[in-house]
Amino acid sequence: MHSLRARLDDFLAELATLHYRYGAGLATELPVGALHASFPELSSPDTFAAATEALEKARSKNDVLAVRRLQLLRELVAGQVEDALAARDTEAVAKLEAQASLPIDEETLSFGEALSQLPREPQRGRRALLERAVGNFLWNERGRYGARREAALRTTERLGAKSYPTLFQEISGIALDKLTEAAEETLRKTEDAYRDVLGYVLRKVEPTLRPLPSGDARRHDLQAALRAPWMDAFFRREDLMPAVTRWLNEWNLSPSANGRIRVDDERREGKARRPFVAAVRVPDEVRLVIHLEGGMDALGGLLHEYGHAQHLAHISETAPVELRRLGDASVTEAYAALTERLLLSPEWLKRYLHLPTATAEDSVRLAAFQALAVLRRHCAKLTYELSLFTRGPSEERAEEYAAGQRRALLVEPHPGFFLFDVDAQLYSARYLRAWALEARLTARLMERFNEDFWRNPSASTWLKGLFSRGGTDDAEALSTEVSGTGLSVPEAGARLVAILNG
Repeated sequence: MHSLRARLDDFLAELATLHYRYGAGLATELPVGALHASFPELSSPDTFAAATEALEKARSKNDVLAVRRLQLLRELVAGQVEDALAARDTEAVAKLEAQASLPIDEETLSFGEALSQLPREPQRGRRALLERAVGNFLWNERGRYGARREAALRTTERLGAKSYPTLFQEISGIALDKLTEAAEETLRKTEDAYRDVLGYVLRKVEPTLRPLPSGDARRHDLQAALRAPWMDAFFRREDLMPAVTRWLNEWNLSPSANGRIRVDDERREGKARRPFVAAVRVPDEVRLVIHLEGGMDALGGLLHEYGHAQHLAHISETAPVELRRLGDASVTEAYAALTERLLLSPEWLKRYLHLPTATAEDSVRLAAFQALAVLRRHCAKLTYELSLFTRGPSEERAEEYAAGQRRALLVEPHPGFFLFDVDAQLYSARYLRAWALEARLTARLMERFNEDFWRNPSASTWLKGLFSRGGTDDAEALSTEVSGTGLSVPEAGARLVAILNG
C-alpha cells in the first residue's frame, strides 16, 4: 500500500494530462494503454486483493481515517482494472471519433462538429440529418463501442464478483436498489410538470411540435429546445466570462485560485465544445478548458466547471494523497451543480448579467426545466446501465435504452446512441446523488446566509472549509452533516417542479 500511494499522484497527473491534451485539441490520440503499462500495480487484481485485506484490518482496529483512505484506494484500483481492460478499445474509439467524417447533405463534418452542431441547428430538417448521421455512425460502429463496455463484465470476472452492480455496491457503499427506487419515484412525481413545460419549449422551437405519445418530437428537438435559443440575446458570448469572474471576485473566490486554476480558452481545431476540468496536480495545477459560446446552456456549463475547479483548487495540500486525489464523485459533482444552479436565482442573473426582472424570471424557469430534463434522463439511464453492465452490450440493449429515454424525455431517441450515451462505471449513480446533495447544500447556504448567499463572503468561506476536506466524506455523510438528513433524489426533483409551477 505504501508503494502504491507513492506512485498514485504521478499516475493521476499523467492520466489527467492525456485527457487534457485530447480534449483541448492538442492531440488526436488518447494513449492510455501505455500509461497503464507503466503503472501496472494500479490495475492489478492482486493490488485489489491487498487493499481489501488491508481494509478489513483497518476496520477491525476501528481506524476511521485508515478505513476511508483504503476505501478510496480500493475503489480506484477496481476502476483502473476496468480502464486497463478497456484501454485498447478506448484508444480505438478516441481515434475513430477524431478521424470520422460524416456526409451530411453536400458537406462533410467531423464527428465532433456534427455532435456540436446538432443542438444549435435551427432548421429541423437539417437537425434530423445530423442526428441520423451521428446515430447511424454509432450504430455501425457498435462493435467497437460494445467492446469498450464489455470491460465491465470482464472486470467482474477478474475481481471475482457476483455481478458488476454487486462489485460497484461493495466498493462504493452505494445501495443501488434504493437509488433505483428513488429514480423511479422521481420520474413518476416529476412527469406532469415536465410534460407541461416540454410542450411549451418545443413549440418555441417549432410551432407544430408535440411530445410523445401524441406528437412526433425527437431527441434532437429537445436538444434544440434545451438550448433556449430565443434567449441568446440575453446570454451573449462576450458577457459570460466577465459575469462569472466578477461574481467569483465579489464572493472572495479568486477566479484563478491564486494561480492554481489555469484557464485554456484558446480556440483550436478539435477542441471539445463543452468546458471540462483536468486535475493535473491537486490542488496546485487544475486546468479549466473552455470553448466559450453564447447561450444559457453555455453559461450553465461554465458555472458547472468552475465549481469543479474551485473545489479541486481549495483541497488541503497537506491532506493524504487519497483524500486530495480521490473521493466520492457525487461530492465534487454536487459542488459543480451548486454553482450551476445559480441560474435558478433571478437576483444573480439580474446582478451579473443585468437582465430585466421578467427576463430573469423566465430564465430561471427555463433553467429549472433544463435541470429537470437532465435529472429525468439520468434516472432512466441508471436502470438501463445496470442492465447493460449486467447483461452485456447486445442489440437488445438498444431497445431498452430507447424505451427508457422515450419514457423519461417524451421524445423519440435514435437507438444508435445506446452505447455512446453511457456513463462509465455507473457514474449516473454519482450524478443522481450529487443533485440530491446539491439541494441539501443550497438549502443550508440559504438558511445560514440568506437567499443571496452567493454574494456573502462568509458563505464562500464556509464552502471553502468543505472544499478543503477533499475526499474525507461521501455524499450521504455530508448531506447528514449539513442538513441532519440523508440524500433524497425525489426531493431534488420536487424543488425543480416547484420552480416550474411557481
